[in-house]
Amino acid sequence: MITGMHLTPIGEGNVLLEPGEGLDASDPDAYLVEMIDRLQQLSARRLIYDLKSIPLIDTLYYEWLLSVNSMCQIAGIEMVVVNIRPPVAYNLALMIKETPPFGCALDVDGAREGNYTSRADFSS
Repeated sequence: MITGMHLTPIGEGNVLLEPGEGLDASDPDAYLVEMIDRLQQLSARRLIYDLKSIPLIDTLYYEWLLSVNSMCQIAGIEMVVVNIRPPVAYNLALMIKETPPFGCALDVDGAREGNYTSRADFSS
């Protein structure tokens, strides 16, 4: 286990990331190398990032998500965020000006089944 997050393989190349209270989004260097090493050990093809325990996504946390996504892209792993609560999604939509570079799904099952919006889907 990586301090501040749980990485759980859930089959078919999918790995679930559940952030914990100990995650310090202001220090991505403390997590990203170890996280990507673990994902590669698990032969991950998709990282499903569960946001159900995140009460607010501010600029700092959004930058963290971008950093995680960038590391995933370098490793050839797709990132999909799930379980984002409506007030959190609304605040995020007001805050950001660009289309997020990662996919978004309603829940873990949807992400596993490929039922999500990818970056390409936003541009149409």
